[in-house]
Amino acid sequence: MATTETTTKIDVEEAGPDKRTVAALTEVMTVLDSIGRARDALGLFLVNSSSGSEYLVDTSQGTCECPWQQYNPRQECKHRKRVAFATGERPIPEWIGADALDDQFGMHVDGEPRRAVADGSAAQARVDDGSVTDPAEDPFAVHSEDEPRTKRAQRESIDVAFLEQPGVYEVHSASDSRYEVDVLEETCTCPDTADRCKHLRRVDIEIREGLVPRPDGKLPDA
Repeated sequence: MATTETTTKIDVEEAGPDKRTVAALTEVMTVLDSIGRARDALGLFLVNSSSGSEYLVDTSQGTCECPWQQYNPRQECKHRKRVAFATGERPIPEWIGADALDDQFGMHVDGEPRRAVADGSAAQARVDDGSVTDPAEDPFAVHSEDEPRTKRAQRESIDVAFLEQPGVYEVHSASDSRYEVDVLEETCTCPDTADRCKHLRRVDIEIREGLVPRPDGKLPDA
């Protein structure tokens, strides 16, 4: 297949000789770098697949717990490839079309996916449509200079609801977890040990944009 062609979900099975690369780009997987066994561990990532399997990838050692990797230790499994693409360590190749990428691409890691461009360099890619970053004027636009947790707060599926005065909100995350955020105390019940987790940042965005009541419980236009 010529590199000038674009791979879509229809012809993805014919996308070059390395089907593990295609699988790493198109299969439903979630890469996590700040939870469970990967929490506060440099180079460790958890990869959850659509089948419910979970594997630990160690990028510093070049290993993965998956059975395929155990039987093929000198090659790179699709989970290791997915981590490399999701974190921006390796640019997404030109031949993979934006509509073929998994919708979860890079949503739960601090890195930023990059897409290879025609001149051989790489540019940051929007997770939602796979295009080169050119944020629209909207509160959830991701900018290249944003901090990793701010990027997560902007692009992840997070529901925010005012809970009680003064300034307590309930946050329902994409993983179906629920946390309480106190914007006045700047605290969150999530396990993230950072000063300002993504949930706090998301609540701040929605208050600023008038999407939820202010800390005093009043509506934005009150």
